[in-house]
Parts: sequence; C-alpha cells; structure tokens
Amino acid sequence: QEPALLWKSSETMTTRLILLLNLAVVAVASSGASSIWSITMRHRLLAPITVGVRSAASQQQRGNAAIDMPSRSSIRYNGDPLSQDVNRAIARGGAANYAADASPDKPPALKYLRWAYTATGVATTAAWATMTYTTIRSNQPQGAMMPCWQHGVFARIGAMSAAGLIAGAFTSLAVTASKANSWDDLSTDSCRRHNLALATTGAASSLWVRFAKQITKIPGTNPLASHQNYGGAMQAKLIACYGSAAVLGAAVWVRSLPDDVRRSPLSWPQRIVDGVSKSFLSIAPKDINDPVQVKYSLLTSSFLIFTAMQTVCNMPISVIPSWTSRRLSRAFPIYTFLGAVTSLDLKEATENGRILIDENYRTLSNGVKSFGGLYIGARVGAALFDPSFPEHFGMVNQVPGLAAAAIAMVALTLRSDKK
Repeated sequence: QEPALLWKSSETMTTRLILLLNLAVVAVASSGASSIWSITMRHRLLAPITVGVRSAASQQQRGNAAIDMPSRSSIRYNGDPLSQDVNRAIARGGAANYAADASPDKPPALKYLRWAYTATGVATTAAWATMTYTTIRSNQPQGAMMPCWQHGVFARIGAMSAAGLIAGAFTSLAVTASKANSWDDLSTDSCRRHNLALATTGAASSLWVRFAKQITKIPGTNPLASHQNYGGAMQAKLIACYGSAAVLGAAVWVRSLPDDVRRSPLSWPQRIVDGVSKSFLSIAPKDINDPVQVKYSLLTSSFLIFTAMQTVCNMPISVIPSWTSRRLSRAFPIYTFLGAVTSLDLKEATENGRILIDENYRTLSNGVKSFGGLYIGARVGAALFDPSFPEHFGMVNQVPGLAAAAIAMVALTLRSDKK
C-alpha cells in the first residue's frame, strides 16, 4: 500500500502546484486588466490637455517647416493610401507635421495590451492543463481505473495538443499589439475575428467548468456519477482563468470597432452575424492550384465539421477527434473551433502573400503545426506503446473510419507553408 499512498500524495502535490500556478496567473491577468482600465480612463481625462499642447506645438512646427517646403503640385503621387496621407499632411502645413501625424504617440492602454494577452494566454493554457490532468486519471469518478499508466499519458498528450492553438492565438495578438500605434491597427478582420474567437472560447470553457458534472455524466451508473465535478476554489480559479481571456477578447473587439458602431451595442449582433456569414462564404480557396491555400481551406472546413460533431452528436461519434470518451470530448471542440478561425486567417494570409512574411502569421502557423505534432504523436504513441490498445478504446473502435479521417486531417497541419 505504500507505493499507492506515495502516488496519491504525489498527485495531491501536483494538483496543489497547478492551483498555485493558476492563482498566480489570474492575479497577474487581473492586475494587467485593471492597469489597462485605469490608464485608459486617465488618458481620456487628460486628452483635452494633450490635444491643446500638441496643437500649439504643431503651430510652431508649421511655421518652422514653411521654409524650403515643396509645393503640393511639384510632388507626384501614385494614388495609394500612404501617398494620400502625405498629400493631406502637406495641405495642412508641411512635412514636419506629416512626420508627427505618421508616428503618433501610442495610446497608454496599448502599451500594456501585449502583456495582458500574454498573461491571459498563460492563464488559459494553465487552466486547460489543469482540466486535462484532473479529468483524465484513475478514480475519476471513484473506482473508474485506467487500464495502465500509458493509457492516461497518451490521452493527456492528445488533449494538450490544444495548447498549441491557444499559444498561437494569444502570442499572435500579443505581437500585433506590440507593433500597434493606434487602435486602428487592431481593427483588421483578422484581429477582430481572433479577439471574438477568444471571447467565445473563454466563455464556453467557463460554462464547461461550471456544468462539468452534467456534461461528463456516465449513463447507467446508480447513483449517477460523472467524470468531473468542479466546485469551490478549483471551479472559481478555472472560471477566472477562462473568464479573463473572454473579457479581454471582447473588450479589445469592442474597442476596435468604428466609433459609431461602438456607441450602438444593439448593432453588434448583426455585425457578428454578417462577419460569420462572410467567413463561411470565404472558406473556399481563391486559387485551387495553390496547395497552401487548399491546405488551410481544408483545415478550416475539417475543424468546423469536427467541432460540430463533438458538440451536437452522441457517442461514439462525438469522441472524434479527441479520443477522450466522455471525459473531455465536449470540451475539445472549443479549441477545434479556435483551430478553424486560425486556419481561415492563415488561408487569407496565403492569398495575400503575407503568410511567410508577417511575424503574427508565422506564430499562428507554428501553433497549428504544434497542435498537429502533439496530436499525431499521441495517436502513434497509443498505438505502439499502450498495452491496452485497442481493447480499451471501445468508443474509438466503433467509428474507425472517422478516427482515420481525423488523423488524416490533422496530418495536413504538418505540411510546409511553402508551395
């Protein structure tokens, strides 16, 4: 009995360490969010004073730059947006004024947004790791034993493949925020789409934690048992981790909207529906002869199909692609949905020729590849090194075709982004 007690003690210590990590991350995320809020409010209060000072300085610069200033008619432009900005700047008073307009002071809240994304990304990853560790193990519920230790290890590795998608999304937005000089830089379709996706995944994960007992219930048990039932401090910390990501994503999405739209919350649902409809109709590749466009188009479609299967279908269909039976099969689609959003962004970046150039798209692509590597590694490891395979994979054995299709789909993530 001593080894069993030692193992139980080890599991308890690990769980406590994860709880402490979650608490620390939530504290960092909360302080970061409060800092951004306070700085934003201070910026709004000081804005009139700042505008007045800049206006006076601009008048002085305008006078100094009047000497040797080329006339507006002596400069030729190509009609592109940057040239038009130069044109307008010269009309307002000269090159010195244009230089000031071209590199405006960064809003204070943006200076800390990168760290807010980083903190909430770490919090979300830690929360998912906690869910994976505490749900895929023996005696969950009491008496439900893993057939061998390898069974749980490879199931956890497969579930943790979602961490690649989480890290890619948050890191990409952190990179974009670090380079942004204004909120307009965060108003691209890609940024808005990803912020809305993070708000959705954070809210959905919080709901899963809250109703885990009902979602993971085991039919036929008397009294009714579940694979997971969070409560107390653990439930509060997990919801705080996921909730911080949901609040941050939603707040940045709202802040990046045009002023007239932001002041009309009743128009937001229609804007979301319009954007989702547009995204659905743009899944197909513009050039079917471009293998990278085809790759991400297929990945977007596949992620969406598997998300729908896991969400609305019954067992055994909903066990694909997670292979986690009733333990996490209803939580995994939250992150295959995030994979669909990421793949759509990468498809559009491929069409625009930016996928191999922009750092944020390279980050998203690496996240998709790490998801695929961990997922395929877990499936191969289970097949080769799990003594309980295939006898104790009852749900998967009932849908071998879907299991093979999921593996083939995920294997596509490992293809290079070069043509």
